[in-house]
Amino acid sequence: MTMSLDWRGPFGANCIPRDSLIFENLCQPGVYLRVKKYDGGRIIAYVGQSVSLLSRFDQHLSAILALATPLRDASGTVVFSGDAGARMKAFGNLYHFVKLAAADVGRVQFFYAMCDDYFQTEHLNLAERILQSRIAERNTDVENVLSAPAGMPEDVPERWENDFSALPEASKDTLSSLLGDDVMTLDTPAANAS
Repeated sequence: MTMSLDWRGPFGANCIPRDSLIFENLCQPGVYLRVKKYDGGRIIAYVGQSVSLLSRFDQHLSAILALATPLRDASGTVVFSGDAGARMKAFGNLYHFVKLAAADVGRVQFFYAMCDDYFQTEHLNLAERILQSRIAERNTDVENVLSAPAGMPEDVPERWENDFSALPEASKDTLSSLLGDDVMTLDTPAANAS
């Protein structure tokens, strides 16, 4: 069985949709890529999944603005760790760190594939793992650590393909560079054991 991830977006501080139906639809489950572009064409990706994409996007942006996550400079180098000690020190030079946070939020673009009749919530962990693996294989920086799926559903799709057709051309190029155009697969623990 081949599963299709139908990608939508971008969504972010500089690309808020005007259609309120999009906001309503984003309250549904799916997988997502948080993409940040830096000088020199460097891209830093984060792969996630959520039962409410909009809520999760808000959490990401709020964490950056609250100085509760690492911040990067224009080159993509981490210049602020986001831990409690760093935040306390940042209050002494708040303007500088708020400026860094605002710049990082401005770089964020979310791309997402929502669950549907075939891609269901029990596939979210697996989809996240496959996407993380693919991006890491392609030597792109991935901010979150690869993690094995928790519990595999009985009908595990063996092949996953990406459908970028609903994206603007520049976004198609970005996701194609991150994920490639070929079908994705994951060697499950059962397959590795044989």
